Amino acid sequence: MMKLYNTDKLIFWIKRLFMCKKQITPNDCYKYFTELESSIQYLYTSIDNFLFQDIDRSIIQALMPQWVCDGSRSPELSLSKIQYEKYRQKIDIPIVRKFIYYYDLWYIIAAVQDRLEAAEMFMQDFYKSIPFELKYKEKDYTSAARTCGKWETEVHISLNGVFVSLASTFDLLSKIAIEQAQYTKYGDFSNYSKMNSNGFLYNVDKLRNIINSALTKNGMLFVANKNVRIIEVIRNEYVHNGPWDFRCSVYNTAVDGFPADVIVYAPDFDENGNLISSGARNKFYSQGNKMNVMLPELVESVLEILKNTIDCLTQLYIADTTQTPDAVRTKQCLEELKVCFK
Repeated sequence: MMKLYNTDKLIFWIKRLFMCKKQITPNDCYKYFTELESSIQYLYTSIDNFLFQDIDRSIIQALMPQWVCDGSRSPELSLSKIQYEKYRQKIDIPIVRKFIYYYDLWYIIAAVQDRLEAAEMFMQDFYKSIPFELKYKEKDYTSAARTCGKWETEVHISLNGVFVSLASTFDLLSKIAIEQAQYTKYGDFSNYSKMNSNGFLYNVDKLRNIINSALTKNGMLFVANKNVRIIEVIRNEYVHNGPWDFRCSVYNTAVDGFPADVIVYAPDFDENGNLISSGARNKFYSQGNKMNVMLPELVESVLEILKNTIDCLTQLYIADTTQTPDAVRTKQCLEELKVCFK
């Protein structure tokens, strides 16, 4: 006779199965980095279409002199400040200044790509030296030896590189968000000299009222988030205050005299992601945080937020693209360029 199962109990265990949180691995993060690259490519395209929605960009762009793109942006053109300013004054028409702005904005998006590629490379280097999975619990260790030297320094360089690179993307995306929201201030670009976002850095409270409200919803970079804050404070601690330890250290644990786990310890954090401090002592180690274990989940959660933010910026640019290329306007820009070059 077939045994019948209690339906309610079966549903309960199915729910429990799906509620079990999957452990995030470094490989999960590497896949997310690839997804982010695709999102950035869509952002490039949406900005291209938005900025030049009333002209045939390819025709006009082909006539732009090299200094418009590479002047002060690339060593491919050894241009001095004096030469750059001379050229900019000589060819002083709105379409040229608009292309200068275009490459200024492109420069920031390219920097986001560079930082994300660097974060992935640093993370891969870190896990080439330090294992992700641990075999024992903290209470099982009977002894540990702290080692510090060239190899340990290289381990910490890779680890700190992850935080510095990711935190840098926060600043860069802040600039793009400001540019998207304040684009209309440029008018016809006849007076463009520098970006509205020049000098701005990532700060949730300061940016909330000057960027599009769609970017201030849950899941976006511009909403307070514990893991984003952890990335921020570790970057700041490393850059401005000092190492995680007296020296860049790695801990080799043992259980009853036998080698156990290799660990890089992380300091204590409060519920908001800030370092717990007391006076001049701004790092404590009572929580037993192991950076090689917590890093993948930390990074993936932040990458998800970055992807949400980049995708939202893309949609905002798409929503504001309401025109189609106009042959008359394109011809007008061509005539302006011909007069300047003549």
